[in-house]
Amino acid sequence: MNKKQEQQILDYYSTNDKYIHSKTHSNAHQTVFTKESDKYQWLVLEQKSQCEVEVRQTDSHGTITARDNYELTRNLPKYVGMERLCEGANIQIPFNADEINLIYQFGEQSKAETCASLSAILPQIKDSDTKQIVSDTLKKLNALSEKTCAELTATTKRRKLTERDHSIKTRLAKAKEQAKQPTVAEGKQHRTHSKGKGDMTL
Repeated sequence: MNKKQEQQILDYYSTNDKYIHSKTHSNAHQTVFTKESDKYQWLVLEQKSQCEVEVRQTDSHGTITARDNYELTRNLPKYVGMERLCEGANIQIPFNADEINLIYQFGEQSKAETCASLSAILPQIKDSDTKQIVSDTLKKLNALSEKTCAELTATTKRRKLTERDHSIKTRLAKAKEQAKQPTVAEGKQHRTHSKGKGDMTL
């Protein structure tokens, strides 16, 4: 994991109370960030393999509240798995890609607002599979604490917006590059017009 990839992941979890790199707790296998206001709130980036990183977030008691997995790519680190701590139980609740997309689209600042947004669309959904995904997402969000739910929504939105902006920049760069290159038709036309009368055969 290079510094750019590390910073990109860190940005997803940053709030007004920013994480600070801890040289004391970091080592060759993991990079640890702590909060100035609370030394027990850690963000740990642990390299599991050459192309896989696990991110763990802890609360003010040192309990792991979030466990996310990323695949390191040449562009942005790609999210491949997400878990959040169930309130009142030592159980991590997994969220799949469909559920994460719903949180991105309908997530609000508070848990109550997010659940209300998802509940409002349930009666309008006719497809049974989609209805089940929304119901499952609601059930999982209701099992989280207020703070964990708010952090999940904020992290998801920051990551999705970064991915969207990066995708737009990539597409624009590609379009700009293609605009510079003459098309096959233009190339043929140019060669035809460049022929002089002396080139014509009778």
